[in-house]
Amino acid sequence: MSRDSSTVITGLGVQCAVGGGLAEFTGALRDGLPGVTFRHPGDGLPPAVGVTALPRSSPRDVLDTRLTGIDPELRERTRSLMRRATRSKQYALLAAVEAWSQAGLPADRDTTRTGVVIAGGNQAHELYLDMGRRFRDSPSYVRPSYAVELWDTDLLGTVSELLGCLGEGLSTGGASAAGNVGLITGLRMVRDGYADVCLVVAPVTELSPVERMALFNLGALGAKARQEPAPERSRPFDSQHDGFIYGEGAAALLLESREHAGLRGARPLATLLGGASALHGSRLTTPSLDDEVRVMRQALAEAGRDVGEIDLVSAHATSTPLGDATEAEAIRTVFGERTGEVWVNSAKSLIGHCLGAASAIEAVAAVQQIRHGFIHPNANLQEPIPEAAPLRLAPATAVDARPRLVLSNAFGFGGINTSVLLGEAD
Repeated sequence: MSRDSSTVITGLGVQCAVGGGLAEFTGALRDGLPGVTFRHPGDGLPPAVGVTALPRSSPRDVLDTRLTGIDPELRERTRSLMRRATRSKQYALLAAVEAWSQAGLPADRDTTRTGVVIAGGNQAHELYLDMGRRFRDSPSYVRPSYAVELWDTDLLGTVSELLGCLGEGLSTGGASAAGNVGLITGLRMVRDGYADVCLVVAPVTELSPVERMALFNLGALGAKARQEPAPERSRPFDSQHDGFIYGEGAAALLLESREHAGLRGARPLATLLGGASALHGSRLTTPSLDDEVRVMRQALAEAGRDVGEIDLVSAHATSTPLGDATEAEAIRTVFGERTGEVWVNSAKSLIGHCLGAASAIEAVAAVQQIRHGFIHPNANLQEPIPEAAPLRLAPATAVDARPRLVLSNAFGFGGINTSVLLGEAD
């Protein structure tokens, strides 16, 4: 009997504007209520910078009141490590602990076969800005711990310390595609036998006003002409879109070989069937139709599936005019005659664009839609752009359906294009 090399998902964790944990997030997906708000950003900054989708509960409140079912000893270790951590790191640890607890890994597991992938870099720009201010004011008062925190391995080492993961570990970049890059990396680690278990953690990309202003000047941020009502400002595929709404979020997915999960009696939540990543030869922000088509087809080919089996496309759909139009055309090209049959939605209408963690959160959303039998709404979609009109766009309310296979896209600055395929547990 041959070894089953498929990779399953046995734990999920999420923190974002509409959910301080998996249960709250799933309910918000079904309800279709956006978490975008407006707060004036301060003197010298354009009002559009104040339209954001930020977590509504503090990390401490989430740990104390939202995450149930966590071992008390693990909860206290998490609390201790969060004490001096950045917001980005705190929310990432909360997502990691939730996924880890749901998976229920045994204490006597082989810790050297448990890997970690941190999906995303450049996480704590507020920290970098603050340390720069401290240095200008008094160089000798820059705290020594910053020498550890500035590296991409800081969160990686913290997760390893917290959860006892002693296998392979690394951080992956990918800009707005970082979540998918992390999932593809974790999938290969498990599938190719380097680990039995891999925890993929996508942290908050915590931007300072400097980075937000740069994105505004680039023309990437939305809500330029109108900030209120703020919940309506993130509008993927809608004719009134004018750029993405910055969101903060973190997610974690526990990947495991089906054989390992079966031996310990774990019940998988879903299957990670395949994924593809490809560059299109540009460091700029312009999307590539040909390469978006290419990665979707490659992801399907790697998983041994075809377009006739896909029920839902979780679109990158950031609410930027060129990005939305290009992806809509790419989906039409890939699905051809099935274009009007396959559902298309994007969680960014609800949670904004969470940058590096965006596609990891979309993956969590895809799994929950598969598990619970619904298609979450496209909030704020009133008049689709012409390129998206032929698509079967999810309406403003949830649809009772059974998506068995979901293709999830993510495209990032620097010409990186990704797509992953998620399916039912069995």
